[in-house]
Amino acid sequence: MENTNKIEIIGKNGQKIKITEAEQKRRNKIKKVNDEFKKINAEKSKIINEKEIWKYFFEKPKKNYNKYMYEMLEFPEHLMYNNKSVDEYRGKWNEFFQNNNDIYLEIGCGSGNFTVVNAQKFKDRNYIALELRFKRLVLGAKKSKKRNLNNILFVRKRAETVLDFIGENEITGVYINFPDPWEGEEKKRVINENLFVRLDIIMKSGGMLFFKTDHEQYYEDVLELVDRLDNYKTIYHTKDLHNSEKADENIRTEFEEMFLSKHNMSIKYIEIKKVK
Repeated sequence: MENTNKIEIIGKNGQKIKITEAEQKRRNKIKKVNDEFKKINAEKSKIINEKEIWKYFFEKPKKNYNKYMYEMLEFPEHLMYNNKSVDEYRGKWNEFFQNNNDIYLEIGCGSGNFTVVNAQKFKDRNYIALELRFKRLVLGAKKSKKRNLNNILFVRKRAETVLDFIGENEITGVYINFPDPWEGEEKKRVINENLFVRLDIIMKSGGMLFFKTDHEQYYEDVLELVDRLDNYKTIYHTKDLHNSEKADENIRTEFEEMFLSKHNMSIKYIEIKKVK
């Protein structure tokens, strides 16, 4: 029979409260786990400070860091976060991958499911996946390492900096899946005229941009934008990807899986070719 004897403790706000002995044991277990977690994080934060990893992300050292910053150190072959090191490969990414295969870029890769499946499916292609969040980068790198994929690299970079680390005609294709539509602040969208100015430099003639979104206005705006461009042509588009002829070859992202499970809305999809 469960012990229902009450004991008196001091709560977080200093007030006296009565709880059962069973509840006290439960709280002690939680405290022990939390204390251990804090100890581990403190040790990791110490290493980050000692190795000065913080310099890549902050102006000065901190006492506590995102725990995934430390874990990034475990995947040197699948993850790069040092801007200087990334930029040094500009125009030389085939040297990094140690082959002359085509290179594809994913902007905003999330936790890497899409790019990892692509890299598994097309072993004769190389993939550079951009993401900013530490956890997502680590999760993507873990998936790559677990599958022994040597044709994919996760990079902590912003899309607007691609000219810093991608050379002329170095990219064959670009994937942009479910970017923020920035309603009311459309100038902040990742797909805009400036993106195509950059693609004019880094993308090979005949290269492709693949775009997926759940946002109909974003979809329409991209179609309209491409119609105004001389160097690009929309070669395929659909308002309902999962009921189109492209459905079987579609690789779902994490967001796509979540979105489809919660909402009954079609996914929009566009393929854009660089024609000059």
